[in-house]
Amino acid sequence: MFAKLDFRMPDRMPTETALALAVCLVVVLTQTLVPEFRRPVADAIGYAHAVLGVVDAVAAPDRAVNDALGGYLNPVFPLFVAGLALIDDSLLSTLRCLIDTKAVCDLSGLTSLFVVQGGMAAFTVFFLFMAVRALAGDSRVAWLVLAIVLAAKIFSGYASQLLTECTAFFFVFLFNWLFARALIMKKPGWPTLVFAGVALGLLILTRPSYQYVVPFSVLVLFLWRTFGMRDGGRSGLVVGLAMGAAAGAVVFPWALHNFMEMGQWTLGTGGPRVLVERLAYNTMTWPEWAVSFIYWLPDFGDNLARSLFAEDLWKRLTWYEPGSFYMMGRGDFFRTVYGEAAKQEPGNGLAFLVREYVWGDLGKHLAVSVSLAFRGQWVGNYVSFVGFILLPFALRILHARGRAGPFIVYCLPNYFILGFYAFVSVNVVRYNEPLIAIFALSIAVVVVRLVDSGLGRLRRTPSQTRKQS
Repeated sequence: MFAKLDFRMPDRMPTETALALAVCLVVVLTQTLVPEFRRPVADAIGYAHAVLGVVDAVAAPDRAVNDALGGYLNPVFPLFVAGLALIDDSLLSTLRCLIDTKAVCDLSGLTSLFVVQGGMAAFTVFFLFMAVRALAGDSRVAWLVLAIVLAAKIFSGYASQLLTECTAFFFVFLFNWLFARALIMKKPGWPTLVFAGVALGLLILTRPSYQYVVPFSVLVLFLWRTFGMRDGGRSGLVVGLAMGAAAGAVVFPWALHNFMEMGQWTLGTGGPRVLVERLAYNTMTWPEWAVSFIYWLPDFGDNLARSLFAEDLWKRLTWYEPGSFYMMGRGDFFRTVYGEAAKQEPGNGLAFLVREYVWGDLGKHLAVSVSLAFRGQWVGNYVSFVGFILLPFALRILHARGRAGPFIVYCLPNYFILGFYAFVSVNVVRYNEPLIAIFALSIAVVVVRLVDSGLGRLRRTPSQTRKQS
C-alpha cells in the first residue's frame, strides 16, 4: 500500500523555512536571555568540575585531557563548555566560583554559554518543525506544533542551565528530522543517512544511554524500507546499515579510549548505582502500582490520588517524603542492595543485580516499568496530557491521508528510549522531553482537521439554504 504513495516533501518553500528558523531564534533566545539567570546547583556543579578538569588539563602539559574526562562522563558536553571557557575568561571565572557552593558568583559570566545554548535550543525547535512538516505533509500542522512547543518553553528552559539536556536534545531532533526524511523519501540520499548516523553518534557521546537506540533504529528503518515502502530487503539493509555505520564511526574512538583506559569496551554507563535506585520501586505493592497511574498524572494527579485513596497507597509514590521509593533508592535500600552486589560479585555488581533482581522478578519489574514510563511521558504538562488523549484520533486522521505509517515508525525510537529509561532508572520527565513532538503533532493534526471541517460546513451552508428555499 505504502509503495504506491509518494511521501516526499521537498523544500519548495525556502521562505517558510527561513521564517520558521527566524521565529525559533528570536523567541528561544528571548526566552533564554531575558529572565534572570539562576545559579547552577546539584548535577550542574559536577559538570562544572568536569569542565574545569578539561581546561586545567589543556593548560598543564603534564596532564592529558583523557585523564580529566575519565570514563564515566561522555566527552561532548564537557569539551563543548571547556572550549567556550578557554576563549571567554568571564565564563571560566564563573565556573571556578560555582564549585564553591558558598561563594557569591557573578552569573553574568554564563552569558556566552547560554547564548550558544539558546541558539542550539532554537535549532532544536527548528529541527522539530522540519520533521513535523515532513511527516504531516501540512505546513499548518507544522506551524501549530511550533507555536505549541515555543509556548511550552521546554527547550529554552534547558538553554540557561549547566546540564547536558540542551546539547542532547539538539542532537536528538537533528537525528529525528533526518530519520523522518529517511522514512518518507523514496530514495533517501547518502547525506541524509550519514548525517543521521553522525547526529546519533554525537548524541551517544553526550548521553550514553542512546547507544541502545542505534540497533533499534537500524532495525526499524530496515523493516520500514523493506516492507512499508517495499524497497526490497537488500535496499532496506543498505539504508539501515549506512546510518548505523556512521553512528559507529563516531563513537568507536571513544569506546577505544575507554578500553585503553579501563579495559572495557564501553561508551559510559550509570552502572549499578542507577539501577539500584530503580529497583527500589519494585517493592511497591500491587494496590500502590494501580494508584500510581492516577498519582503520576501531570499536575493534578497527586492531589486527585490524595483525595481518593488512603495515605498508605500513595505516600511512597512521592519524591521526597520519608520512606518514598525515591528516597529508599538513595537510603537504606540502596546501601543494602548495593552492598550485597559488591559483596557477591566484586567488580561486576551490575550483572548480579540484573540476574537476581531483574530477571529474578521480571514480571514485577516489567509492570513497574510500565508505570514509570507512564510517569515519564508527561512532558510539557498539559500538552502531553491532551496530546496523549488525542493521539488515537490523530492516527486515524493521518491514516486517512496515508501518513500514519511514517508517523508511527518515527515514534518508535522515542518510545523505545522512554521504555528503556523506565526499565533501568527512575525515569524523570526531563529524560523524555523529545516526546513533546509526538503529543504536539497529535494536537495540531486534530485541531487542523476540526478547523477544516468547520470551514467546510460554513461553505456548504449558503447553497443548502438556497436548495431548501
